[in-house]
Amino acid sequence: MSEERGRVAAVRLRGVVSAGAVAVLMLATGCVWQQQTLARTDVAGTWSGDGEGTLRVNADGTVVVTNLAVYGSDGDRVSECSGTGEWGLYPDDKAAEQLWTDVCDGNPWTFGGSKEHPKMRRSVGDPDDGNFQTLSREEGKPRGAVPTG
Repeated sequence: MSEERGRVAAVRLRGVVSAGAVAVLMLATGCVWQQQTLARTDVAGTWSGDGEGTLRVNADGTVVVTNLAVYGSDGDRVSECSGTGEWGLYPDDKAAEQLWTDVCDGNPWTFGGSKEHPKMRRSVGDPDDGNFQTLSREEGKPRGAVPTG
């Protein structure tokens, strides 16, 4: 009987270790989205994604969008959008959970990642499919800088 209990305990332990390894792997690869709230000063800067385009979010409330990927209702990329407009935050400037722009139609952007390496994403296509467009704030550039010229 004790030998059988030992085998059951070993199997359970392997299951716990395996589940822990999966959780660590998901965190390391970014598979888990951690919601963040950012202040207006933390949002200003250049946000881009691999092949997803760029949003230059200026402290003065303007945004410059360059080659932002546009997705159809089926979640397939259909075109790109560029333009200049305004941006704002939900629910307020001190504790924002989402960013909106009046350029390039689409869902609002939700903040995630970490305070040091923030990301923003928005749902594309059918929300039930779980497809997202994700941008990261570029490092090494002054946040909130308003370009001249």
